[in-house]
Formats: sequence, structure tokens, C-alpha cells
Amino acid sequence: MLYVRAILNVKPDQRETLIEAAKPCIEATLKEPGCVEYELHTSLSDPNRLVFLEVWESAEHLGPHGKSDHMKAFGKVAAGCLAAPPRIEYITPAKVDVK
Repeated sequence: MLYVRAILNVKPDQRETLIEAAKPCIEATLKEPGCVEYELHTSLSDPNRLVFLEVWESAEHLGPHGKSDHMKAFGKVAAGCLAAPPRIEYITPAKVDVK
């Protein structure tokens, strides 16, 4: 499993545009092989910070996602909506033992 967190800081006047563009992208992504979870959330501390939380069966499954037609279409819209470059984190499923 591979976890991904993509943080998007959106221009306030472009927030709804980005959310509308994300809807078909999310729908198509959930049908991709290896996609376990793909959700968009709003930060509680900043409504213009949107966060994609993703779970993929493997890095190999994630690879084609960025090259998909629906991601390319979303990326074109997002480019005009973002206030800063997105921050993307790749997280392993390994838990840290805390005793």
C-alpha cells in the first residue's frame, strides 16, 4: 500500500472552480486499477487549503494515474486556481511502534 497526501493552496476566488474540476477527476480515479481511496478534503484551519488523501495498492498503480487524461484535464484547470505549487507527500503504510 502507498498513501499520498496532496495539499493544494487555492486562490480564494478559484476554490469552487477547482472543486468542480476535481469531481470528474475523482470519479475517474476511483475506477483506476489499484486505487483504494481518493478523497478531497478542506482544511479546518484554512478553507482555501484543499487536501487530496489517496490510498493505492502500490507505487506501480499510482504511476499511470498522473498520466491519465482525467488528471491532465484537472491539472490544466488547477494550474489557474493554485496560489502556490502543490505539496505532495508519499507515505508508507509502516506504522511506528510506540510503547
